[in-house]
Formats: sequence, structure tokens, C-alpha cells
Amino acid sequence: MKIEIKKSGINGEGIGYVDRQPVFVEGALPSETVEAEIIEKNKTYMTAKTRQIIHKSKHRCTPKCHIYKQCKACSLMIADYELQCQMKEENLKQSLMKYASVSSSLVRPIIKSDQIFHYRNACKIPFGMEGKKLVTGMFQPNSNYFTPIEECIVHDKQIERIRKEILIILNDYHYKAYDSSVKKGFRTLAIRLLGNHAQVTLVTGEDVIDEECVQRIMKIPSVISLWQSIHTQKKTVEIFGNKMIPLSEKRFLDFDLKGVHVKLSPRSFFQLNTQQANRLYDIVKEEAGQVNLLVEAYSGIGGISFTLRDNAKEIIGIESIKDAVVNANMSAKENRLDHMHFICDDAAYKLEYLSKHKEIDMLVVDPPRSGLDENMLNVILRSRIKKIIYISCNPATLGKNLAVLKKKYQVNKVIPLDMFPQTALVETVVVLSKLNTKKHINIEIHTDELDLTKAEAKGTYDDIKDYIRDRYDTKVSSLNIAQVKEKLGIKERENYNFAKNKNNKQANCTKEKEEMIIDALKHFKMI
Repeated sequence: MKIEIKKSGINGEGIGYVDRQPVFVEGALPSETVEAEIIEKNKTYMTAKTRQIIHKSKHRCTPKCHIYKQCKACSLMIADYELQCQMKEENLKQSLMKYASVSSSLVRPIIKSDQIFHYRNACKIPFGMEGKKLVTGMFQPNSNYFTPIEECIVHDKQIERIRKEILIILNDYHYKAYDSSVKKGFRTLAIRLLGNHAQVTLVTGEDVIDEECVQRIMKIPSVISLWQSIHTQKKTVEIFGNKMIPLSEKRFLDFDLKGVHVKLSPRSFFQLNTQQANRLYDIVKEEAGQVNLLVEAYSGIGGISFTLRDNAKEIIGIESIKDAVVNANMSAKENRLDHMHFICDDAAYKLEYLSKHKEIDMLVVDPPRSGLDENMLNVILRSRIKKIIYISCNPATLGKNLAVLKKKYQVNKVIPLDMFPQTALVETVVVLSKLNTKKHINIEIHTDELDLTKAEAKGTYDDIKDYIRDRYDTKVSSLNIAQVKEKLGIKERENYNFAKNKNNKQANCTKEKEEMIIDALKHFKMI
């Protein structure tokens, strides 16, 4: 099937249309024409794979990874870096407009990464078997098919060196990959590198690792900390098990974060692109200003809080992972930052308690990809927090969250960063401020809006249908559009709202479709 690719999706796939239905085409880029094979049909969309490129984008390039198609972790490796950033920026704008009606004029140009390969400072890579040999690799998405990886070109080169040396040592002791039937074997290799120091964690079953093997791993250059994590639980997304065993004298990974000496344990989160993380923290510091009380939810090891140590008289961090809270409080104490402390608790529960007992000037949130949950959103809306800095790694959940927060907050600025080159992921900083009136209307007038062409000033019925299909994945009829236009006082042909037989009235447009049509009429400047 021949398909023209109009834009890209949030996972890096191309999007074209067949009979006005969106088709998500793996391996296709915007502006390309491809021969595609439909692999799945749904009521509102289809998915397909590229079989042949008929018209190639000038931005297409040959992936540098020879298992790109098997691994699928770097979905944008077929595009040059210029197009990668354009796609991320455009997807962010579309998500924010679709879910929260946030104007694209608020979105700043994406901050690019200086390194587009070998930038990741950490890896968590599964073990598997290749014949009788223990290897590391990746499971293909939504499958149990394991692909060994000889070289990952987005990992820091030192991480790759350490990974290969560890595999040599483990194979010398004839260790095997994890077998759930006996609850033994090696499950995952985790390596984190900051500066020139590395922390290694071997996630295993109920194994006892040979002491000589431990000593050999500790002699690998840069490795200063070694842990074993016992993990025998089935059907879980958690990488580490509940039991953590230190195998080296040095337990933590120490590094300098914006002038603060910070400690990291294996289960504590830290940004995967060190250089871009520093830029992210600089942006947050610049946007924060001076406040009395700052609360950081999902604070991890306190990276953002430590960056903002001079911006607030008091800083409270909330984090549910105990190891990260221990690290953060140790770092605060060691650096004599007495105005900072971190609490191990549920973010929504603790924020509600704090907002009732203290006047919070600013909230910084950096939630997981799932975004802020309903409880957290409700707590924020009930609070009197004056300013929010929201850091997101998922444009879709960000857009949905902003749609809720806009009831009480105004979006002032959106700043995207490319934290993960070669992937479709984008990091975003959003600055929000509390609305001061009970009812607040944002009006933006741009000079280009005052000089509308005829095409911009009026949308046809097909234009309106296409807009709603693209934005909401929903079909509306000409009758639906006519009914809404009549309701709004826009004159239509007589009998548009009547049946062909005996002039009987047709069923009215649903409330949901009415809102979509009104949105389209606003888009085409018809109301």
C-alpha cells in the first residue's frame, strides 16, 4: 500500500492517511512516500511497516547501529540530527495543543545535545545466553525475543568497556542467565558512570557470587563500587530486587553536582545525559527566582533542590524511594545545607500536609513518564502554591496534566531539551504561575493573525472533518457541523438539520463532538 507520510508520531513512527484514517508507519519519516504493509487495523487507526521507500526524505540517513531494527530502542536513528530535533519539537507542540490548548508560541526552540552518540552515563541491560555463553542484550518491544548487543553506540565508551570486561570475567566462572524455574542466574547488569568513577550492580537470583570473581571485577579500571541485587519476583517492571548486598567497601558513587558533593546508591535516580542534565538544572535555577519555601516532589537524590539551594530560605524534598532520600539527606548534611531536608513519603499525601501547614511559594515536580496522578493534581489545585516548575519526559502525559492545572494556573513558558538523541523522547521544562482571579481569560494577538488569508479565515466542511480526525481521532458528519454552526448563529443552508424524508429532525450532535467542532471553528477563525 502506497502512503504519503505527513508527520511523525510520539514514538518516532511516520503518520499517513488511508481513507482519512491515520496509519502509523514504522520506519518512515515525514515528507516520504513509502510502500507499507498494514499489520494491524483498529476502529480509528492502523499500524504498518515500511517495505519500500518510494520517495526518500533528504534527512534520512543510514543507522550506525547494525541491530537497529532488532533492538528498536533508537527509533530516530534513521534521521539526521536536524530532523530528530524538529520532530521532537513538533510532537511536543502538537501534544500540548491537543490535550491542553497550549499555544505553540509558548514553546521555545529545543536545546540540542552536543553529544548525539555515547552520551548515556548509565545502562541497565539484561543478561541472556548465546549458546553456552553469557551475553548482554535487549528484549525486543512487547516480546520475549532476546537480541545480543556487541556494542551500544549511545552508551558512554567507558560503560561499554566495563560491560565487556565484566562479561569476560563472568564467563570465566561459567555463570548463566537467570532461570526462573530454579531462581538462579544473572538477570540484569547495571552500570553507572559519573566523572571517571563507576558503580556496578549485578542483579541475580539466589546466587552466591565467587569472592575471586568479585575481586576481579573491582580491579576493572574506574569501578569503585559493586553491589548484588537479589531479584526473583516474576512479572515486574522493577530492575532491582528488594535485597541489596554491597560487595565492595565503598557503597556510594560520589560526584560533584553544581558545587555540592552528592552520594548515589544503585537504586537512586539521576539523569542519564550528564551534560544536558546540567543545562536542565541551569534552566530551572534561572526560572525559579528567590522564594521563601520551595518544595520538590519526586526529588530523587535532590539534584534540583541542591541546584536551587541559594534560591530559597527553606527547601523540602519528597521522594518515595528510601535509598534516594537517605542519599539526599546525607549530602545535605555533609555540605552543611541545614535549610534543606528530604522526606520519604507519597508525594501527594505529603504535599497536601505541607500545603495545609506552610505557605509554599514554589513547587518543582519531576514525575515519572506516567505524569502526575489524579491525587497529586487535586492536591495542587486545592493548594495556594504560587509557582510551579514541571519537568516532564512525556509530552502526552504533560499535555493531559496541564489541561487540569490550567484551571488554576497559567502556562508561561515551555522549554524542551533533547536529553536522548536517536530516540523519540524529549525532556521539557514548563513554568506555571497561579491565576489571581476567579475567572481568567488568556488572549494572545500576533501580527500574523491580523493579516489572514481567505484560506485561514474560513474552513470548509472537509477541513473541519480533517482537523477533528487528526486531533481527536474522531469522525464527525456534515450534519453534526451544521447543527453546531446553527446553534452558534452561523447561517447554513435550509434543511441541513433535517431528514431527507418528511423533513423530520435528525438526532442532535453529542456534547463531546460539539466541543470538538467548536474547537475546529476557532482554529479556522470562524468564531
